[in-house]
Amino acid sequence: MLAGSLILVGQTLGLSFACGLNLYATVVVLGVLSRFHLAAGMPAGLRGLEGTLVIASASALYLVEAVVDKVRHADSLWDAIHTFIRPSAAAMLAVAALWPHGTGTKVAGAVLAALVALSAHGAKAGLRIVLHTDPRPRLSFATSVVEDVLAVALTVVALVRPVFAVIGAGGALLLLLLFGHRFWRAFTLGMRALIARLRALLGVSGWRRVDDLPRDLRGLVDPTPLGAAPARTARAGVNGLKGVGAYRSGWLVSSDQALTFVYRSLLGARRRDLPRCARIEHQDGLWADVVQVRHDGTPYTLFLLKDGPATDLALADLRGERP
Repeated sequence: MLAGSLILVGQTLGLSFACGLNLYATVVVLGVLSRFHLAAGMPAGLRGLEGTLVIASASALYLVEAVVDKVRHADSLWDAIHTFIRPSAAAMLAVAALWPHGTGTKVAGAVLAALVALSAHGAKAGLRIVLHTDPRPRLSFATSVVEDVLAVALTVVALVRPVFAVIGAGGALLLLLLFGHRFWRAFTLGMRALIARLRALLGVSGWRRVDDLPRDLRGLVDPTPLGAAPARTARAGVNGLKGVGAYRSGWLVSSDQALTFVYRSLLGARRRDLPRCARIEHQDGLWADVVQVRHDGTPYTLFLLKDGPATDLALADLRGERP
C-alpha cells in the first residue's frame, strides 16, 4: 500500500515538474516510452499518448519551443502564453494517470500537479526575465538546454524509478520554496509588464490618480496639502532596493512633497520613500523602460511599465523636476 502510494506521488511530482519546464518534451517522451514499451510502470491512462498524431504534434511544438525558447524576449512571450497551458496539461495528465482510482484521489492529484507545474513554470519564466538583464546571450541558450534535459530526465525517472522522482522533484520544490521567490517575483513583474504593454498598444497610458490604486495601498499615500497639485501614480517595479525585495511589483507615487513606491508583501501593504536623484541612466525596453538610479552610492533599478506616462515625464519626477 505504502509502496503504491509512493509510486503515485513520484509519478505525479516528476511528470508535473517536467511539464512546468517543457510540456511538449514531456509528452513526446511519454508517447515514445509507451509506444515502444520502454516503461513497465506506465499508467494505463497515459497510453493514449503513444498515437502517431500525438507524438508528431508534440514533436512539432517542441521544435517550435526549442527555437523560440532561445530568442530573447520571444521566450518570455511564449512563457506568458503557457502560464495556463502547462499547469492545465499537468493536471490532465495526472487525472489520466490516476484514472483507475477514486474521484478524491484524482482531484487531489490534479490540484497537486497543477501547483507543482505552476511553481516550476513560474521559476523558469522568472529566471528568463532575470537573464534578460544579463548581456551574455549564451547564458540564456545554456539555460534553455538544461531545462529541456531536466524535463526529459524527470519524465523518464518518474516512470522508471518513481522513488527517485520523489527525491528529485521534492528537492527541487524545496529549493524553489527557499530561493525561488526572486524568480517568481520576476515572473509576476513580467506578466504585469506584458499586460501594461497591451494597454499601451490600445492607447490606455499615462499618469493615474491615487484613487486608481488598490484600496489597501491608498492609505499609504500622504494627503495632498491645500493648494498643492494632487499626487499621481504609475505601475512600476524595483530591483536592488534594500528592504523591498528583488523584482518587486508595485506603484510609483509622485507628489510635490515626496516620491514613494508602494507595494504588497506577505506582511501587508508597504511603502518605501525614494530619494529624488539627478544621477539616472535610462534605457528603453520592449516590455518596460529600465531606469538605473544611484543615490549615495546605493544603486537600484526602477522598471517603468508601458501603460504609464511618457518616459521623459517620469524621469522629470525622479529628478525632482515635476512639471
